[in-house]
Order: sequence, then C-alpha cells, then structure tokens
Amino acid sequence: MTQTQEIRDAASVILLRHRQESPEILMGKRGGNAVFMPNKYVFPGGSLEPCDFELPFNSNHQIWNYEKLSIQSDRELGKPLVNCALRELEEETGIRIKGNDLQNYNMGFILRAITPPGMTRRFDTRFFLCRINEKIESSQMNYFGNASGELSELHWFDLEEALDLDLAAITRNVILFVSGIFDQSMELKRLPFYREGTFEELTFI
Repeated sequence: MTQTQEIRDAASVILLRHRQESPEILMGKRGGNAVFMPNKYVFPGGSLEPCDFELPFNSNHQIWNYEKLSIQSDRELGKPLVNCALRELEEETGIRIKGNDLQNYNMGFILRAITPPGMTRRFDTRFFLCRINEKIESSQMNYFGNASGELSELHWFDLEEALDLDLAAITRNVILFVSGIFDQSMELKRLPFYREGTFEELTFI
C-alpha cells in the first residue's frame, strides 16, 4: 500500500444502553472473507454513498458536537455523515432511527479515526454515540431479523466484556474512550482524532 491510497469518508454508530447499572454496546462480527478487518468485532458502519447526500436531514433534531464534523473536513459532509451513520445502522442491524426518534437517542459525534497506511482499505470514519433511554422498547433493540447479514453474532456486550473480543486497535480505543465518557455530557470539549496510529486532539475553532 502507498500513501496515495484512497481514503473514503465513513461513519459508524455506537449504540449504548444501561442494563442492571452496567452500560452495554451493540457489536457484530465481520465475515471471514471480508476484505477489511475479517473476523473482527465492529460497530455498525460503512462508507458514504451517493444516497447519503440526497436523503432528507432534519436539522431541528440536535446532534451533539455537530459543528465539529466540519473541523479539518469538508463543511458539506456533516449531514451526509449523519445520514450514512443511520443508514448503515439500519442495514447492518435492522434498527431504524428516523425523524422524531432521534430525540430519544441523545446522538453525538465523539471521535474521528483515519485507517493507518498499509491496510487493505482506508477510511476517514466519524464515530457517533447514541444513548438509548427508557422510552425505547427493548424488543426493538433486541430483534435483528431485518439485518442485512453483513455482521453476524450481533449482540449487546458490556464494556468490559467487549474488550475481550477480537478487536482492531481502533475499535479497542473507541471502547476505552466510551468507557470514560458514557456518564458525561455529550457536549464534549475534546474529541480524539485517531490518525497514523496515535490519538490526536482536534483543533477547535
């Protein structure tokens, strides 16, 4: 691989809920024949598609740290990235978050990561955290019958249990970060930027 390898914009969603006072996150396993991160447990997500630029976006629903999506990035990508995150979540898990549902998820942009050189594919991924409150029916969060099948073994893992899974380094770092902020305000002052193998702090404007 070379430094000129294409880097595709992408988005990923971390669904977080509380069960018996222990926070849990939803993850699934990529197939063994997948070109990128085979057999690894990941969060739902994927790269931007043309439809993400065309889908309607209701800006009245607050996305925490939304303005930070434009830092060191194309300012026009904010809405498509949110659309991408929600589309990939629905495709890979069958869980649909649309319209007024957003107010029940306290959704926020929390972290950005660029795949290091040398990987089969490279992505510039923005991670969104969605906190599920008690208004969401548990059955909706446990039924994966409408999932595409791209991720197998979809399951809710508590944060410590998730760290014992077969993870890529960036996924492990994201879980550790979520472990430190899950009970804090989503309006974070510092968003980690994982780039070239290290965490860096975004420049604020």
